[in-house]
Amino acid sequence: MTTTANSEQATERARVHYNSENARNLYEIAIGSDTLNLGLYEDDPDRPIAEGMAKTTEWMAKQVQNLNPDFRVLDLGSGYGPAARHLAGKYGCHVTCLNISEEQNQENERRNREQGIDNLIDIVFGNFKEIPFDDASFDLVWSQDALFHTDGQDRVLEEAYRVLKPGGQLLFMDILQADDCPDGALKDSLGRVNILHERIGSFHSYTSKAKSLGFQTINVIDKSDQLLVHYTKLRDSVIAHYDELSQKCTPEFLESSKNGLCQWVESAQKGLFTWGLFHFRRP
Repeated sequence: MTTTANSEQATERARVHYNSENARNLYEIAIGSDTLNLGLYEDDPDRPIAEGMAKTTEWMAKQVQNLNPDFRVLDLGSGYGPAARHLAGKYGCHVTCLNISEEQNQENERRNREQGIDNLIDIVFGNFKEIPFDDASFDLVWSQDALFHTDGQDRVLEEAYRVLKPGGQLLFMDILQADDCPDGALKDSLGRVNILHERIGSFHSYTSKAKSLGFQTINVIDKSDQLLVHYTKLRDSVIAHYDELSQKCTPEFLESSKNGLCQWVESAQKGLFTWGLFHFRRP
């Protein structure tokens, strides 16, 4: 069983990583985007990483039922806020970003002001295992590839259920482990990205927990083949930009990032990592 100390350490590691200049420079140079989620490349394998990431957000938004300006949305692990800006800018809904990185939150706020939609987006520092909002506050809880950072995915789903209004929707994508992944098989790969827990969510664990909470399942979609495409592209981009990155990142961080991506690609090739969309409704 994971201790409270380990849980707090995992949260702090994520915060320190996403606050770091190393991480920001890596994303800007290797990806060229403020978006950190995985991308979709099914209809265009040559699509650049940044465009693939934006495609995922657009595709996810289209899955939401009856999305309209009256919606109040909670974005868990919002990063620099690209999903919030898409939802607010295209659909006119109000979005609250909950995120653990102060640096990302500041940049999120700056970009919202720059685009003139800061009136539709609130930014709150916090941990999505302890969502700081009242019961039945949101029409949609949204998350993109953030929940695997926590050792308490069950707790996050419990909190999402609590803050959703009756009829509200939970829509998220996450990096998963295969349902038949052996214990400890991903320890080294996860450790490369500062994740201390040895197991992450799976299709089975998320659907089972959602059912036990009383969620109704709208859809579950397996996009695992795209995870391998995405991380292969990201690995290749880091290698291609290695000299440029070496001017902006510390040698230890850059080498660790490159080796970690190589390890993630290898684990994905073995079928140990999966990726998918989960769409539930609170009755």
